[in-house]
Formats: sequence, C-alpha cells, structure tokens
Amino acid sequence: MKNIYLDTRLLELFCCVYEKGSIAKSVNCLHLSQSTISFHINQLEKSIGLKLFYRKGRTLIPTSNAHILYPYAKKILELKLLALEEIKLISGSYKGHIRIGASSVPGTYLLPDILGDYLANNPNSSVEVVVEDSIKILNMVEEGSVDMGFIGFRCTNPDLEVFEMWEDTIHFVGSKSIPKNLSLNDFLKYPFILREESSGTRKFVESILRTKGIDIRDLNIIAVVDKNHMILSLLKKVQAISFVSSYALKDKKDLQVIRVKDLEPIKRSFYLIYDRKRPQSPAVRLFIDQILQKSLSKSTTNKKIKLM
Repeated sequence: MKNIYLDTRLLELFCCVYEKGSIAKSVNCLHLSQSTISFHINQLEKSIGLKLFYRKGRTLIPTSNAHILYPYAKKILELKLLALEEIKLISGSYKGHIRIGASSVPGTYLLPDILGDYLANNPNSSVEVVVEDSIKILNMVEEGSVDMGFIGFRCTNPDLEVFEMWEDTIHFVGSKSIPKNLSLNDFLKYPFILREESSGTRKFVESILRTKGIDIRDLNIIAVVDKNHMILSLLKKVQAISFVSSYALKDKKDLQVIRVKDLEPIKRSFYLIYDRKRPQSPAVRLFIDQILQKSLSKSTTNKKIKLM
C-alpha cells in the first residue's frame, strides 16, 4: 500500500466544502477561487486514492468516504490548533479565543459580568458569544461550533460534561392593572404572551401546567416571541400575562409578579455544558476553571451532573 500524506491545509479546505455543501459557498470562508478549490479537492482525492464528492446537477454530494473522513479531519484540525495555542502560550505570544453559546437568561443577565472580569484579567484573550434558545445552543455544543454552552435545562447527552451553575425562579408577570392574585380559571381568561417552542423557560412552564391538566393551547395566546425583553416591552403596552426569569425582573417596577392559585413558583437551574472528548485550548480550560471556582465560592448548588 502506498504512503498517504495528509496536508492539513487540504483537510481544512475539505471540511469547509463538506460543511457548506458547495464549492461556490466555500469561496468566502476559504478566500480562494472556485477553480482553485476544485483543484485542491482533486489533489486531496489523488493523495488518498478515494473519491470524496460527486456532482448531481448543481449539487455537490459527499461520498461515504467523505462521511468517514470528516470527523477525523475535524479532530486533526482541532489538535493542530490546540498545539499552536500551546506553543504560543509557552512563547508568551498567546492570544486565546473562546466561543460561548448561551440561552437568553445566562447570555443577557449572568454572563456579562463574568466575561468582563475574565477579559480584564486576561487581556490577550477574546470572546465570541452567541445568544440563542437552549435547544440551539445544545446543538451548537454537540456540533462543535462553540466551545461551551449555558442552557436552561438538564441535557442527557452522555458525551457532554454537565455542571449545574445557577438557580432561578420563573414568575408569571403582568401589568399592575391585573390583580396580583388570580384563580386558575381567571388566569386562563387573560391574554397570554408565550416564548418560542424551543425555549427552555417555556418547557418548564409547560411541564408545570400539564401537572394541573392544562395544555399550552388552553391559554389565550396573543403573541409568541423569542426574547425576554420583547415580552417585558409588550406587557407595558398590553394587558396580558406572561412568564419570565427572576433575573429579567430586576428593577422592573412597572410590572408585577402574579400569583396563581394552585401553581407553585417554578424553580429551575442553568447548566454549563461542553464536549468532554473535544480538545480544549488553554483559554477555554482557564475560563471553565475560573467560572466553576467562582460559582462554587458563591453557592453550594454547583455540581457535576453524572449521566448514565
């Protein structure tokens, strides 16, 4: 069998084309012409002696060989990046970059102070934060597009490390024109503003309502929105009820918490998750260590979740 040489630059090019599903769509991320990308893909195929893509009309289809190669290529590139970062760390020229995904409450109310402290103490580092709903952040962690995630529900993927970080209470809220105390029947009559379906907060509320025999469709829904600040803004204009995190309610004097008979306060936690098999850069390791230590120093609730 002939010796096979894997050029990491060709693997980078292959991964980009594989992920984009098109040579044309790969031009921007690779900063190369389509003809140059095609040439290098052919070079990689000749080097390994296997076909990686075939055309079907205008679509570029990965072969089974490409599906096998891709996860190994990603690991090779991650290890290469990690090695370079370690070398830079030793030489004193390291500038770490951390990619963080967070659901709306951690991303808006909990992480800014933490990130500010981290960047102040680590001026050579940079941080990229993506705020989406919990399901999207979980998917991003699983796909490796972020280094870690902060989400509002306990996930069960055995490949992920899961740490319980912060406790929260979900409150029903409305304008001050709505009575502070409502019966369950009166609660169902008021217009209701709902979070999007993939929201971790909504999942908790749905589960509590189900214990009382209430389906989400039983609510008088007038709007579905994907951010807490949109809910709070709407409640200032519309006589309606919604639910938000206790963190989102701080200093909101024009709104009030509404207590519904037979519905207990809804408790939940936020979790730090990351892929235990994925190599971590020095900056990512340092950030995780610091945030876990800080959380432990403030609360006894922080703990690693073991998944069976």
